[in-house]
Amino acid sequence: MLTQPFTSNAADNAVRRRPTASILLRRLGPVLCLLICLLLLAACEGPGPSEPAAGSEPVAADTPTPQPEPEPTDTPVPEPEPAPTATAVPQEESEAESVESPVVGRTFVIAPEESEARFIIDEELFGQPKTVVGTTSALSGELTVVAANPSASQIGVIQIDADTFITDHDRRNGAIRRFILQSNRHRYITFNATALTGLPAEVAVGEEVQFKISGDLTVRELTKPVLFDVTLQVLSETEIQGTASTVVALETFELTIPQVPSVANVGEEFIVEFDFVARAQ
Repeated sequence: MLTQPFTSNAADNAVRRRPTASILLRRLGPVLCLLICLLLLAACEGPGPSEPAAGSEPVAADTPTPQPEPEPTDTPVPEPEPAPTATAVPQEESEAESVESPVVGRTFVIAPEESEARFIIDEELFGQPKTVVGTTSALSGELTVVAANPSASQIGVIQIDADTFITDHDRRNGAIRRFILQSNRHRYITFNATALTGLPAEVAVGEEVQFKISGDLTVRELTKPVLFDVTLQVLSETEIQGTASTVVALETFELTIPQVPSVANVGEEFIVEFDFVARAQ
């Protein structure tokens, strides 16, 4: 009988102490509303990067930022000119060369089968006057002719085989080779032109011109200056012919004539001549 009232009172007390759902909702309502607003605000802002504050340094990103392309200007920038190749000739060098060589010449080569070198000397043979002529076609050389400016023409080295001179007598031929020219030791006679003078302003096909050539003549390895008188005729644009001659003293090249009973009064000077035909290359 006594336990029942005690249990009832205890339950009633527990019921009175436990708040009901409505009471909890009224107590926690403002707090829940505040939490919900905070969650909604955070969701709206999202996790993206925030704008940097004014005056603050930007934060460097992990990856490099691409450089902005330069803005076009009013004045276009010219493209660089390509470098000249190894074979290109600078303009200033070309102009300098053209001043030194205003006209290109044409090279003519002596045709030995149509040309001749000779010497002419007087003597007395068995008491009678005689003119001795020694000839050879063993000569070579070339000429560079500038028709529009003949003074710019050039003559290369002219070479003669001294061992091939022949006269009208075999004994004389032998004496010339062994004793006079000594061609067994000094095989070649050479002429190296150094200057051309007296040339006209221009030379045309069919014209004949006369001028002088100075240069060095070498006989038996002894070189002396000589002056040739030249007559040149232009047969065509590809062929020329001419004659050159000079007078040389025997003592100039230390030439001596052997004493022979049948020969006397050999001249102290002799003539050197060239008849040549040359064709263009």
